[in-house]
Amino acid sequence: MAIICGPMVRHTTREKINIWQVLDHEFNEINLAVYSSLQSFDNIASEVSSRVVQLGSSCFAVMLSATIAPSDSNEVIYYDVIVDGEGLVETGLNKLVCLEGEKLPSVMIPKQHRYLYQASCRKPHDKQGIDHLAEIADLLKDTLGKETRPSQLYLTGDQIYADDVSPILLQSFQDVREALGLSHEMMYTDKNDSFDPDKMHLDGRWRKAKRKFGFTSGEKRSHLFSFAEYFCMYLFSFGASLPNQRFAKYKALQPRLTSLRRKDDREYHYSSMRYENEKVVLERFAQTATSQVRKALANISVYMMFDDHDVTDDWNLTEENKHNLSSSWLGKQVYVNALSAYIVCQHWGNQPDDFSPAMQQNIAALAKHPTQENHKPLEVLFSKYWGYLLEQTPPTLVLDTRTQRVYDGDNLELISGQQLNALGEKLALLSKTSTLILVSPTPMYGFNAIEAAQLSPLLTKLKAFSDREPWIASKKALKNLQNALLRTPDIKHVIIFSGDVHYGFLRRQHLAAQSVTFWQFCSSAACNSPVGGNVGLSLASAMAKHFYHDDTKYLMPNGKRPHFLTSDKNIGALELDIVNMALVPAKATLHCCSASGEIYEKRYDLRLNKYREYPS
Repeated sequence: MAIICGPMVRHTTREKINIWQVLDHEFNEINLAVYSSLQSFDNIASEVSSRVVQLGSSCFAVMLSATIAPSDSNEVIYYDVIVDGEGLVETGLNKLVCLEGEKLPSVMIPKQHRYLYQASCRKPHDKQGIDHLAEIADLLKDTLGKETRPSQLYLTGDQIYADDVSPILLQSFQDVREALGLSHEMMYTDKNDSFDPDKMHLDGRWRKAKRKFGFTSGEKRSHLFSFAEYFCMYLFSFGASLPNQRFAKYKALQPRLTSLRRKDDREYHYSSMRYENEKVVLERFAQTATSQVRKALANISVYMMFDDHDVTDDWNLTEENKHNLSSSWLGKQVYVNALSAYIVCQHWGNQPDDFSPAMQQNIAALAKHPTQENHKPLEVLFSKYWGYLLEQTPPTLVLDTRTQRVYDGDNLELISGQQLNALGEKLALLSKTSTLILVSPTPMYGFNAIEAAQLSPLLTKLKAFSDREPWIASKKALKNLQNALLRTPDIKHVIIFSGDVHYGFLRRQHLAAQSVTFWQFCSSAACNSPVGGNVGLSLASAMAKHFYHDDTKYLMPNGKRPHFLTSDKNIGALELDIVNMALVPAKATLHCCSASGEIYEKRYDLRLNKYREYPS
């Protein structure tokens, strides 16, 4: 085997394409070929370069970049990754990564990005056991040969769940680590001592991952600690063909599980019934990720942004939490590991030139020798702003709502005024555009009934409402964000892609004074539906009329599903239209999957005087 994860299409323009993958053995040569047609097979790639980061004795992360000649029209290009003379067809990998009927993976590169997908929140052991991100592979297949083929997928947060991990999966990562030659990592203490995570109970890590170190999750029994564990979680989530990965039998796990009593007939906190349920779910997730998710990510340009679970639950939620995570001995080590894995698996592909040779060397050193000395240089990542701007048509601004927060008493500003002002200055330099895409992991305009509950002091002790992180938590920050976005020349529409909240909806906010409409499009979750969610959302929907403003309306879908909120698993699709030579919102769809596995759509007409609102 060679390419075990990917190939995945990352940052792509009409002049350049970037392909990310992970290989499990050394190679002499790796190359990227790009074709405008599979009839002639004329390679249009020039100036091909490869950047390689060795993470283990048998683990190599590679970014391939190639310059391509721009076309005058929308264009589908095909690509092939050739390792030591063998392409995807020769290795048989094309069977895993090609859309049905295609010989090679492909990507749409349009002059204007009019068809887009978004998704968020994927937890492998979700109780319903359905990973709805897989639906994108089928949706892409249905658009083959059509101008309506989507060109970009935005993953808006919680691509992994580092704090909420099944013991079965954690155990399997140790086998994968050995196969890839990833380093075993000791965790260092503030007493010039260390402990070995492998010698802890698989579901006993909460004893070390304490609140005083910045770990506040209620599901942290099997929290990821090491760089290798974070990296393996990404590989698993991206549908990698992992060497040595197997899910141990319950009897084999028992010596590494916490027991409820010290007798021969031990009962375990992690019961055999829970094990059986999670094993079935994990096997289904793995099969779907390998066969469908991997295929989807190979055939559309993918952009990502973290949210809290990519590091740990409630990451930087409060000033105390931020201090504990970034200054305590265990917090710092895990934080460095999380962000280092994020760079390799997510951010590198968002902005390939942002991954400097020095940073590559530092992360390679950490992966090879995870010592205190190699962690220290990477602590600068804690204060880095990870957002980015895609200067395309329409332009896309992706926000980092985690690292630049301001804490002012009970008011939480998700991004500082200084940072938002800097973003506004960048937007002001853009060419005239009628529409801007904004990616904000947390909704800019959430569902008012739930936001009001989140901000209520009476409900802060309830976990379901304790993550008090809506933008409205600080009217000052919300206003600063609005003002920054309004600096975009000739802006008329701001379309906001968000996730995080585990329900899906669309909302319209019109600023009459500026003649600008904000369209909030929330798609959450692809694979983490809340238990009892539809009951809670039915109640919330009934409350909606008590919380809306005259200039704020929730959009109603057409069809048989009349509710404007859903907690069913969903992924979002957006269509833009050209009106008077300007791009404007036309249609939106939530592709949903119920708890029973029923696939259905909630369709929204966004055209002027066509959209339906609630309250009417």
